Amino acid sequence: MIEQITGTILHKSPTFCVLENSGIGFGIHITLNAFELLDSTAAGEPVVLHTYLHVREDALQLYGFASAEEKHFFKLLLGISGVGPRLAQAILSGMAPDRLREAIQLEDVASITRIPGVGKKTAQRIVLELKEKLKSEEKIERIQEKIAPGSANRQAMEAVLALVALGYKENEAEKAVR
Repeated sequence: MIEQITGTILHKSPTFCVLENSGIGFGIHITLNAFELLDSTAAGEPVVLHTYLHVREDALQLYGFASAEEKHFFKLLLGISGVGPRLAQAILSGMAPDRLREAIQLEDVASITRIPGVGKKTAQRIVLELKEKLKSEEKIERIQEKIAPGSANRQAMEAVLALVALGYKENEAEKAVR
């Protein structure tokens, strides 16, 4: 996998760029957030893009993102039936990751359907499938924050974290570990 590329900009447009690294020009499909990052970078300065390599039977395509969070949302969107890399790219170009997270949590289908290429059914599917995943991720992050390196209860908190990842509620997991 190619997780990120650092290089200088050879070409850029709102949806595609070419970054040179070690004499190789990497063609990368980008979101508008990544384009804004490239646009704000001075000529000749290196830029870092977080990347995702999409493998199809007839092509290998790189997708680039301004942040790791944007890339994470791209991967989450790819897990939804009917959402391919082009649509996921369009969604993240139409809505920043923070705003998308908020729209999903508030079940704001209308704001998601304002993105070109996203219909009502697709927006409903995005909300339905990602709402629980995002809640689960937030629980895991909260538990990880409680785990202090070198603390005596580190193993207990890691056990709680594992149970939450398996689908248990946080309070049930804590009771089971005690």
